[in-house]
Amino acid sequence: MEFSFVLWYDNLQEGVFVKEKIKTILNEKGSHLNKIDFYILLVLIFLYSFVAFYQLGSTKNPNTYFRVHLDTPLESQITVALNEATNVSKMRFFIGPETGGEEETVVYSLYGSTDNENYLFIDSIVEEDIRVFAWHDLDLNQKIKYLRIEGNVEGSTLAEIMLYDQAGNPLKMEALDENSRVVIDENDTVPKEISYLNSTYFDEIYFARTAYEYANHLPAYEWVHPPLGKVIQMIPILFLGMNPFSYRLMGVVAGILLIPVLYTFALSLFKKRKYALIASLLLMMDNFLLAQSRMGTTDTFLVLFILLSFLFMYQYISLSKEDSLFKRLSKLFLSGFFIGCAITTKWTGLFAGLALAILFFTDLIMKNFGKNKKWTKDTTIIFLSCFVFFIGIPLLIYIGMYFLFPNFLLVAPNGIHSIKDLIEENQMMYQYHSTLTATHPFTSPWYSWPLLYKPVWYHVAYFANNIKETIVGIGNPLIWWSGALSLIFTLVAFIKTRKKEYGVLITAFLCMWLPYLLIGRVMFLYHFFPNLPFMILSLTGLIKYLDEKMHFSKGIYVYLGLIFIFFLLFYPVSTGMKVDASYVDFIRFLPSWYF
Repeated sequence: MEFSFVLWYDNLQEGVFVKEKIKTILNEKGSHLNKIDFYILLVLIFLYSFVAFYQLGSTKNPNTYFRVHLDTPLESQITVALNEATNVSKMRFFIGPETGGEEETVVYSLYGSTDNENYLFIDSIVEEDIRVFAWHDLDLNQKIKYLRIEGNVEGSTLAEIMLYDQAGNPLKMEALDENSRVVIDENDTVPKEISYLNSTYFDEIYFARTAYEYANHLPAYEWVHPPLGKVIQMIPILFLGMNPFSYRLMGVVAGILLIPVLYTFALSLFKKRKYALIASLLLMMDNFLLAQSRMGTTDTFLVLFILLSFLFMYQYISLSKEDSLFKRLSKLFLSGFFIGCAITTKWTGLFAGLALAILFFTDLIMKNFGKNKKWTKDTTIIFLSCFVFFIGIPLLIYIGMYFLFPNFLLVAPNGIHSIKDLIEENQMMYQYHSTLTATHPFTSPWYSWPLLYKPVWYHVAYFANNIKETIVGIGNPLIWWSGALSLIFTLVAFIKTRKKEYGVLITAFLCMWLPYLLIGRVMFLYHFFPNLPFMILSLTGLIKYLDEKMHFSKGIYVYLGLIFIFFLLFYPVSTGMKVDASYVDFIRFLPSWYF
């Protein structure tokens, strides 16, 4: 009995010691990463990587395509035969990199026969009903032995096909010629179910397709955004082939990299490990990041580059005139380099560039004008360098990325071979975005974004027994709604205290949000994505204030626990998990949430 008590007491003392040790580690002050921070980041990255990579997408899709050539009859059609005349219920087929023409264009016409002589029209495949690099089903309900598919659009591509009997069993097919063999030579790629796991969805039909075209030296389909994001997206395609996993891979990597970047930024801002950890956890538990980074588009690269540019700008303005010139210039160079990468991914990076200019010149004035302050030779060098770093370097990246194509990738995105071509291309890009009049059911006004008023419904598929697979761009409501309040706190705190950290956050946020007031084209919640890390940092600043001024420590754990519950609640609709449709209806908290 005495031994048990001693053991219990020792364990209690050890538990108290561990608890105090963790508390000491979390409350350690400092603005630079050390060994403990790297250990923490390794754990965070491992945990988030598991969630982000889980069920990301298939690693196999058909790689051989029947490409229509209308000038040669034998190359504009394919014919496959069954063992015997069979009641065929449907055809499952995969569209390659090219579909057809306008929305109502009949891309393929299907004909059936029982004797290979008399063919009757069955149905058509129309442009508006299909997507590139995606599986589709077409109901046939015909008794046939032979199926002929005639292409009607030059260059359209059809990959694997599979026919099914009335019981849903796949049927064995035989190609009647070599030209037809390519559509039945990869039967192992035909999925049991069509889902996001094996098919493109939402804007992947533009970005993933263009990344494939870059990788295969083909003329680019998507040209209304600069090329850097699609070049990054292309890299896994070069090594892993064209499949959902490969064209989504780099987006997930960028989402993972946001965690250590935000951690480092928060540590620089708030000077305590606890708040860096809280900021990272908030980002990891935000469903919008998860949904957006798992989709094969370029927005996550944009956000990563913007956050890096602000991190290095903040580190620069945190330095004093006594710090070495090289150290100050290196921070500025990195800030300019990454904002150049952001702009070369999407033009909205220019909004972040405006904020960086405001921060730089404000810091320049504060450090060099006023009582007991003077302009020095180093200041002149820094002033002149800023034009090189924030105009010259971004221009070099932007122009160089376009001219990388004819020299390295062997094909220009849209025929870019000279500066004149580049100017004309960018004029076309500007005209496209400034005159876009398209409408969309999930568009939302800029002022509604912080309130999470209308999420973007990216994908849906329906299955038997009321099962639904859906992916929606929706944030963690508790993070977004409390984050919106924290922005008010940040603005008021900056006005009252003039603290640099508040000024950086509010400047970055407003410069990347308010310009949308002047934009008339259709807009979506994902345009708010670059603001998300800064809203999370503002929320972390509010948590820091409540913790230090109002001793809110226990409340922080409760708050993070609730956020985790909300993350789990919305996880299925952020990742395409199959759930009962009633569950999806249950978490639609607002009438404007339609998914």
